[in-house]
Amino acid sequence: MNLKQSALNAYRHGLRATRVAFNGDTKVLLAARAKMREGMLNPPNPELTPEQQVQHLEDVALFLRRNLVQGTKEGDEEKYHLNIHKETELGDNETIKETKKTLASRGGGCCGGGTGLYK
Repeated sequence: MNLKQSALNAYRHGLRATRVAFNGDTKVLLAARAKMREGMLNPPNPELTPEQQVQHLEDVALFLRRNLVQGTKEGDEEKYHLNIHKETELGDNETIKETKKTLASRGGGCCGGGTGLYK
């Protein structure tokens, strides 16, 4: 596939991702699409090769689909309804446990359990 076709496909993937990520929020949807269009005309990272810029747009589209979730406040309470869709990446608690084990192996806590620089 040539570069022009790859860039067009990445742009389409980005537009679809904004529809998934910002469904129902027209103002943010239009702003995200305008920013994406601007990025196609004036790349935000001109030091990257065109192939790297296309890959960056594909990565952004993937991030939007998997990692952004809309939340709407329910009533007067401090509760929010999250719009988790089929493409939302749901992690498990194992990754959280691994991080805690890593911190514990350094002597506990982020600062070494009081033995580091911050006593």
